[in-house]
Amino acid sequence: MSPPVYLDFRWRPSYFSMPVREAAVRAAANDTRRMSHAKFRAITCLVAFFAVVLMSGAKAAVSLPARDQLVMFEQEGCPYCAAWNRDVGNVYSKSDEGKAFPLRRVDIHHTRPADLRAVGSVRFTPTFVVMHCGREFARITGYLGNEQFWGLLDQSVRSIKESSACAS
Repeated sequence: MSPPVYLDFRWRPSYFSMPVREAAVRAAANDTRRMSHAKFRAITCLVAFFAVVLMSGAKAAVSLPARDQLVMFEQEGCPYCAAWNRDVGNVYSKSDEGKAFPLRRVDIHHTRPADLRAVGSVRFTPTFVVMHCGREFARITGYLGNEQFWGLLDQSVRSIKESSACAS
């Protein structure tokens, strides 16, 4: 037979005991009362203004992606994607190409973002799509090594530089 279990119902004070909480609430209330009504109203208006500005700016940032970018379509468990990440992924953002064409990763099994719906079908990973002026300009399918990737990307970048500028 197992020994009886005794429940412990002793009172233990919490980390923030009630008097400490009440003192903090009273101090906050007194600070608010001390602040003049005009200052309080001005601060409230400023906070509301910045909230509106930030919300509208965030909306614009989400709906307006970079016009020039390198989109990498990948999938979990892809050995070629892992090889690209190991060989190129760490240095790409520091390269001239990485600064001109920031990397954007998209999983082929997730819903494609609205701004990439015009990009043709992607079946193999990794597939790199060079976006220029918001449109697909070139495509690199697969990854066979450093030389192949950088050579094809350099060729795409040279073609973009030779072409005309974006039409707004």
